[in-house]
Amino acid sequence: MRFLGALVLSLFATVSFAADIDVVRQNFIDYYTAAGADRSAPRMAEAIGGLESHARQITAPGFLLSDGSWSDINYAEKPDGGWSPWEHSRRLIVMAKAYRTPGQPLYGNATLRAQIESALAYTKNFYGATILPQGNWWFWTIGIPLDLAPTLVLMRGDISQQVYDDLVLAIQLRIGPSPTSRGIIGPTPTGQNLAWSSYTHLCLALLKDDVARLGLVRDAMAKVTLPATGEGIKADASFHQHGAQLYTGGYGGSFANDVAKYALFTRNTQYGLPASSLATFSDYMADGVAWSLYGNYFDVSVISREVARESTTGYNGIAALLQASTFDSPRAAEIRSATRRMLQTWTWGLPTELAGLAVIAERSRWTPEWPEGHRHYYNSDYTVHRRDGWFASIKMFSTRTKSGESTNQENLRGARQSDGRFYLSLRGDEWFGRNVWPALDWTRLPGTTVEQKPTTADASYGYGTRSLAGGTGDGQNGVSAMELSPLNSTLFAKKSWFFFDDAIVFLTNSITAPMGNRVETVVNQWPLLSNASQVTSGSDWSVLEGVGTWYPSAQPVQTTRETRSGAWADLGGSSDTTQHTRTFVTTIIDHGTSPTNATAEYVIVPNVTATTMRTWAASRPFDILANTTSVSAVRDRRTWALGIVFWSAASIDGISSDAPAVVYMTSTAKTINLSVADPNAGATGVLRITVPGRYRATGAKATAGVRATTIEIPKAGGQTTRVLLETLTIPKRRAAGR
Repeated sequence: MRFLGALVLSLFATVSFAADIDVVRQNFIDYYTAAGADRSAPRMAEAIGGLESHARQITAPGFLLSDGSWSDINYAEKPDGGWSPWEHSRRLIVMAKAYRTPGQPLYGNATLRAQIESALAYTKNFYGATILPQGNWWFWTIGIPLDLAPTLVLMRGDISQQVYDDLVLAIQLRIGPSPTSRGIIGPTPTGQNLAWSSYTHLCLALLKDDVARLGLVRDAMAKVTLPATGEGIKADASFHQHGAQLYTGGYGGSFANDVAKYALFTRNTQYGLPASSLATFSDYMADGVAWSLYGNYFDVSVISREVARESTTGYNGIAALLQASTFDSPRAAEIRSATRRMLQTWTWGLPTELAGLAVIAERSRWTPEWPEGHRHYYNSDYTVHRRDGWFASIKMFSTRTKSGESTNQENLRGARQSDGRFYLSLRGDEWFGRNVWPALDWTRLPGTTVEQKPTTADASYGYGTRSLAGGTGDGQNGVSAMELSPLNSTLFAKKSWFFFDDAIVFLTNSITAPMGNRVETVVNQWPLLSNASQVTSGSDWSVLEGVGTWYPSAQPVQTTRETRSGAWADLGGSSDTTQHTRTFVTTIIDHGTSPTNATAEYVIVPNVTATTMRTWAASRPFDILANTTSVSAVRDRRTWALGIVFWSAASIDGISSDAPAVVYMTSTAKTINLSVADPNAGATGVLRITVPGRYRATGAKATAGVRATTIEIPKAGGQTTRVLLETLTIPKRRAAGR
């Protein structure tokens, strides 16, 4: 009887899994065919029309040949950084979607069906089971299957069984026995490659009715959506790929898109993401992806080498947001708000499957809002500061992280991308969609301190040589710091940034470079939106197209206006030699040749006019308390908020640290809110911050002496510790420097 009971349970489980795979299959088909979407909605009508137009274009006589090949594809090409035959499978999925999507004339069209079958049959000539893989592994195990496999899912039962079986076998042979295993060539997949691998195995499971394989996909997706020690989602909600390299908007954008899509396909089945994985993924969407998007684009600091691609946009971001907005998760409200906000600026078309979701989002009552506040990503040496109407970030690197890569001959001038590069956007499109990057002077990236020499802007990349790079904050404002020792340069400097409600203070000290080259601190290199724009200046301030700059002390500032030209081919990864011309206004602080312990101090004030900037500068809202080799500190005179970088054990304004630390603090007469982190990201141990006065602490261990209180801050890998100090006795001096 016990055996019979187990058998019955097993049979019920098999039936249940079989039923669930059918649900996944139907969800898959419904997604790609925009089932249930309002075809009359303008965005959907545009998408449907675009699908039909694209399908007709790629099936035009003489372009799609009678043997199922395309006239413009070099099928003899060997896979490298690109592979011409990849376009063959990418066109197939467009044709399959047109064949299966109601609401346009190609739905169920017999001629189109025959063309799809012919093109699928031709696929065996370059991707058949007997073809020996060569060249770039990615196209064999990921690239081609990403489009070929869903095409077969959509066309199952409507094409020759022999063609279907041959191509299913070809995919199976190439992608390996499970999502986590190596394909026929290439590495074991991790990070985004594992998400792609899971998607191809999900398709194969649907093609072969393989519930066991679908279970392996679920397990792989559950694992890849948890915080990773290597590539993938990091504990701070950033994303790494190709080693310890920030890629939230590149590989991480594709990852978010694919995981959200998987969650859609498997909703309400036993193959859905477990609660812990869904929670981590929703945190990544809300705190990583949404925070890195502004307008229609990802921050340039999170796309690495993809800055060299003219096609780079925030498409994967809006796709991930749209898909993630349709299912419940712990961060659904924030995800939905960001989705609606991005749709307000997204003027480009969307594929039918996303256009239908966009119509739902636009008709919802979700509040359209971007995230606002301050975040430092301690796993990635990256800081974001957001306000209504502007976005700013700083990209650093250390011994723990890599600078922006140059791979497959892309990003040939990006060596300085992580040297404290400052990214600022007001409208959202100043840097993208206007062919700015080919014409940019890559030796003068905004915010960097740079040694000018012939190899300044080359393809060098790798791990940093200094460990000190970190940041902290209270969620609204904060402090970041970096010991700058650029790759292939003799330069050394200590750079710090103090983020307040309406401005960012930039301090650099210890600027030293012994090799006889000129050294500059680049205040800004701004791509003009209008060539008619002019700089408006006062005695210690300037404004250009809404970006204000204030110089609290006299410095050798030089501003130049230059029109430059360049081609995408110059950046690598493209054969487009078309010259694009843009005008830039560049402001530098000139440190001369072979400087020793030089300094730079300035403040960037976004979203101002000449009138408001004049008044702002006259009020002198910040006090620079120190900018030395041991400590840098700034106080906001309006709020008494205080930011400190302890480069070593030191004291400032009665506050001391026994080790390097970044500190941001706000205070009242009886309390101090303290945010502290170890910029060296020590894994164990503590650092000690001492403040004047006697306090009891919440959030950390503290010892109150006669006149001061010492707080023990766990180093915790660079994570911020937030401490509330409440007075025990009011000290004679003002609390926290007030």
